[in-house]
Amino acid sequence: MTGNKGFTLIETVVALGIFIAISAGLGEVISVSIQNQVKIVTMQNTFSQAIFSLDKIEKELRMAKKDLSGSCVGARERNYNVVQGTPSDSITFLFLDQDLGVKCKKYTVEGGQIKEYISENTTSTFTTGINVTSSLYSVNSLKFILTGDTSSQDNLQPKITILMNISNDYLSPMNIQTTISQRRLDL
Repeated sequence: MTGNKGFTLIETVVALGIFIAISAGLGEVISVSIQNQVKIVTMQNTFSQAIFSLDKIEKELRMAKKDLSGSCVGARERNYNVVQGTPSDSITFLFLDQDLGVKCKKYTVEGGQIKEYISENTTSTFTTGINVTSSLYSVNSLKFILTGDTSSQDNLQPKITILMNISNDYLSPMNIQTTISQRRLDL
């Protein structure tokens, strides 16, 4: 009686083939998991960039002052001036900065970046804009929808809806929308 002392060549080849097939399948699962993780992180970073930008704009729009003279927004006793554009709008308003005093500010999109302009005084004379968003992201559009900002006593607080479309090289465009109202009573 002879004992079985090992595997035959056929058994070894079959076992090796099964091992290679399982390894290839696991490799594909790991590859897809890594791609999905990169996509999720990219989406989170894009969302964070959009939220950071919107938070800055919202904070300042909430604290806007009524332009009694019209030197900033172009109309007397208004809070904001929204200029419709393609693909993006701009918004101009008076802002009380703790360090700089009352300044005229403007937000718009240029070259795929949200730009902030600050005048030297309360007039809408702007020089160089400062990027609010990173160059890693492209702001495809920024829209402002203004309601309740009239010079008459309508008992409505001004409200602004902001719509943003932002993307980067690895992610399809993302739409974000928010609505804010002014904190200062518009009486």
